[in-house]
Amino acid sequence: MRRQPGVPSDGAKILSLIGPEGQSSAETMARRTYRELRAALMGGEFLPATTLTLRALADRLGTSIMPIREAVSRLAAENALELRPNRAIRVPDLSRTENDHLWQIRLLIESEAAAIAAMAASEEQIGALSAVCESMWQAYRAGDARAMVEGSGRWTMLLADASGSAPFVDYIINLRLRCAPLIARALAEGISPGDPFFAFSLGLQDQIVDAVRARNADRARDLRRADVRSFQDFVYRRVGWS
Repeated sequence: MRRQPGVPSDGAKILSLIGPEGQSSAETMARRTYRELRAALMGGEFLPATTLTLRALADRLGTSIMPIREAVSRLAAENALELRPNRAIRVPDLSRTENDHLWQIRLLIESEAAAIAAMAASEEQIGALSAVCESMWQAYRAGDARAMVEGSGRWTMLLADASGSAPFVDYIINLRLRCAPLIARALAEGISPGDPFFAFSLGLQDQIVDAVRARNADRARDLRRADVRSFQDFVYRRVGWS
């Protein structure tokens, strides 16, 4: 049977549903929804013990229930969300001991990733790290605390990516996800760039970039460990934990 002009064949219909990575539009929507919800969690938009619903999340992200359900299931499997017996979705509220363990793992993994980055980072990646450091200094001088915090998150992932290690990057993302609710609580009442922590942290990050540029893995490891530890101390102090 001859196909009428302008009417796609069955094969064309199938191809029209394929996304840029060879995925169906439904799969692409699910992945995009997962990334957006993960970014919201990592960005501190949800406090510990917050109860969510599929409908509220769908309205928030401007999508339907199905991709939200898939994203929530995936994030629950990563321990970033909890699925309650009554079908409610809950942001985990971890104990002090559980948070201690997560931060201890962050110390080990992120410091080692920095050491690997010192040996593997390209000049372009080093330049990007330096540029983000400069943007954070500009935000610091302007008193823009939110921009500083957002820049720190970008810088952390740039450093992880510079290691060239997919397993390290995956672990770092997951740990940041699981630490994010406590960090959101620490920052909930606002922060002042005048806190000595920020100048100290920015100075450490400048030194880490210098260590990576010098290909000094041991120094990059030690400085990143100090950087993560100082951030943990800042967060704990803000939530009232000594």
